[in-house]
Amino acid sequence: MPAKYLALLLLFPLVAACGDSTEPAEDEFTIQTTGEEVILSNAADKPTFYFIVERETAALLDFATCVKGPDCKSVAPGKTIRIPYRQITGYRPERREAIVYWWRSLLAATGPRVDKLRNQVVELY
Repeated sequence: MPAKYLALLLLFPLVAACGDSTEPAEDEFTIQTTGEEVILSNAADKPTFYFIVERETAALLDFATCVKGPDCKSVAPGKTIRIPYRQITGYRPERREAIVYWWRSLLAATGPRVDKLRNQVVELY
C-alpha cells in the first residue's frame, strides 16, 4: 500500500474524533419529570435558557428565544429548578407530553445571541 494511503488511513480516526470543544456537552443540561413537575439541571458553566410547552399547544404557537431581560427563564450554572406541570404553557391534566426547548447565549459583535435551539419531548405521566 502506498505510504500516502496509509497516512490517510491513520489520520482519518483523528479527524473524525475532533469536534467543537467549545460547544457544551448535551448532558450538561438534564431534564426529568416526576409526575408533578419538570426538573431542569444545569451542569454547564453558563446559564441555560428554556421554554416548556405542552406538545399539542406547541403546534399552534411561534415563540421567540431570548438571552437577556426579566422575561427570559433560565437555570443558573450548577443549579436545578423544578417547574410544576401547571406552569407549562398550554398544560392540561389530560395531555401527556411537553416539549422542553433550551439554549445558551453567545457573545457576538452585536451583543448576546442564541447559540442553538435544542429540544426534548418529555412524558407528563
